[in-house]
Amino acid sequence: MSFQTKSPIDGPGVYPIVERGKDLQYLSFQVVELGGALREFTVESGDEELAVDLYSGPMRVEIKSASGNLTAETRARASIKEPGEMLYVPRDATLKMTLLDGAGRVSIAGAEGKAGVAPQIVTREQVETKPVGRENWHRTLHTYIADNIDANRLIAGETVNDPGSWSSCPPHKHDANNPPGEVPMEEVYFFQVDPKEGFGFMRIYTDPNDPRPAFDHSYAVEDGDTVIIPRGYHPVVAFPAYTLNYTWILAGEGRTYGAWADDPKYAWIKEA
Repeated sequence: MSFQTKSPIDGPGVYPIVERGKDLQYLSFQVVELGGALREFTVESGDEELAVDLYSGPMRVEIKSASGNLTAETRARASIKEPGEMLYVPRDATLKMTLLDGAGRVSIAGAEGKAGVAPQIVTREQVETKPVGRENWHRTLHTYIADNIDANRLIAGETVNDPGSWSSCPPHKHDANNPPGEVPMEEVYFFQVDPKEGFGFMRIYTDPNDPRPAFDHSYAVEDGDTVIIPRGYHPVVAFPAYTLNYTWILAGEGRTYGAWADDPKYAWIKEA
């Protein structure tokens, strides 16, 4: 089984990539390209809560739900190297996005929602941004949805790998029920690269003590690719001279940001 979906994006359209209950137990994922004749897009959240990451194109967004309404105009970002804006859409809500200029790309991740949570927009000024690691495993972490929102399952953000640098390093996993240190959570990575013809690499491999079937996969990841992480360690590296940005979305049996375990073979680099 391959955990990678190569970019299906070919002009304006709606691109379903991960089906909840089929590809993953807890998460769904799709990408929407706005432009040309497709200037508006409406989605019903149904029984899911949604994390909507806005990559390009200024948009007018309207969310209507039983727990509140939200209307805002989002700003385009100049580069995937900088933080953008993200919407939290509760269950049983309607989201309408209208492109105001140019072309726009958004991703929509979903997980089982709960009633009573208000829709929110996390602006770039509200994003929690921090540097992580050092040397050639330095990266920048943008956290959008965590303890700031009373979501049911979703945690979401972005990681920016500098050219030639590693992230998810030392390799970590979150597939064992060992709270508070580790909580089982699935994850989706959606990759974008600057310049777009660049690439990176990602490895997904299981712990040798995991009683479930083992796997060890490596993928070349390019702009618009998606990789699902049902379990296992999952480090990433960017090719030199190219910046790698990936949106990450977590959902699972618990909801605790930072509840993961490093691969003990490589944890020593933190102290080196």
